[in-house]
Amino acid sequence: MLHSLETLEANEPALTAEMTDILRRKMERDYAKGATLRDAHPKTLGVLRGTFTVAPDLPVELKVGIFKQAMQHACWVRVSSASSKPQSDAVKDFRGFAIKLMAPSADNVGAEEPIGQDFVLMSIPTMPLGTIKLFRDAVYFSIESSPLLLLAKMVLTGKASVLKALKNGRTNPASPLDLRYWSTTPYSWGKTQAVKYSLLPTSHHRSTLPTALADNYLSVAMQTHLAAHEASFDFCVQLRRGAMPIENAGPEWLETASPFVKVATLRLDKQQFWGDAKRDDMSQILSFSPGHAWPDHAPLGGINRARLAIYIVLSKFRHQRDERRNIA
Repeated sequence: MLHSLETLEANEPALTAEMTDILRRKMERDYAKGATLRDAHPKTLGVLRGTFTVAPDLPVELKVGIFKQAMQHACWVRVSSASSKPQSDAVKDFRGFAIKLMAPSADNVGAEEPIGQDFVLMSIPTMPLGTIKLFRDAVYFSIESSPLLLLAKMVLTGKASVLKALKNGRTNPASPLDLRYWSTTPYSWGKTQAVKYSLLPTSHHRSTLPTALADNYLSVAMQTHLAAHEASFDFCVQLRRGAMPIENAGPEWLETASPFVKVATLRLDKQQFWGDAKRDDMSQILSFSPGHAWPDHAPLGGINRARLAIYIVLSKFRHQRDERRNIA
């Protein structure tokens, strides 16, 4: 096992179950039936159509899973803000970028279906709350207790750097299409290797930060960009080297030790998404998860195990409560 030399956390199932229960009850309190948003990243900044093209002539060690051969996949992209409650874009926050690869349906001509591979990324290179215990504390104190008690506990236990990383990672970008994104957590790369993912912006057009930041300025910036220009990203992988941790997602895998290598291109053609009722509907129907992965790209580490368990329960709760179909 890739994590065999690392210490797994005690009481992992109990901590995960506790977080799942807290978050489910929060969703039930916060949202009326028929309008249940996600527990995490509830604010959709845009649902975009794109193409994900695997690079040709990759080195043998990179020809794994969906990257074994050059191929183009249609995809949906959901861009979001991370705060647990929808808020103005003017508030500094992390931004999320989730990709779902699609293919033509064999049973329904003209339709598409997921191929079972998502890439879930954020605008920060690591997960500062990198262990299940830290993750649980953040969920418990911020929802069931007091954020001030979380602050005190972090300081008293020598984890103040975690809070600093969370604060410094929140920004006001000119546009989500200008940001770099990372998986923050590791994933399998075949049977013996592990990687992290990163998405690097390569668009010729770049947005300018407005003087006054409106509540939806990030969505407006993306729509302005895509009304006149395409957007593009290099999708890259970073191979694990040495003792880069898997069970703790907090420490950064340094690029000086293992640079990111391009394996695919994400392209977003010119499009109209803002104010499109179908896109608004898709923002709620689509489900993204680290667990939507081919075996060669299976999620690794404690945070991913917790996310998988939590996402399954909360996604099912959200869609069933609102009697909404689910594209997973």
